Amino acid sequence: MKQLKFKITDRNILEGEKANPQNCAIARAIKSKMRKDIEEVSVLPTQVILKMHNKMFVAPMPKEGTNFIKRFDRGLAINPFELDLKFKKGYALSSI
Repeated sequence: MKQLKFKITDRNILEGEKANPQNCAIARAIKSKMRKDIEEVSVLPTQVILKMHNKMFVAPMPKEGTNFIKRFDRGLAINPFELDLKFKKGYALSSI
């Protein structure tokens, strides 16, 4: 996979859930952009994990993303921003 840019909007911030890796502001932005391909997303302060086509992809979380998550989860003021993520293929899931 490659580097992707995501816009975290005011709407993502308003509708995102604090301390919810699958439905926080960043997760909502990723799901919005990739809704046809993505099966699952998990946004953590250290990384983002995507499941697509029964395969996992992992991207390290840049510092600005980590800072955003910490402020968002604490209920502090945050602004929309753009996040660049560079995904690498993780591992294939068995279809058992």
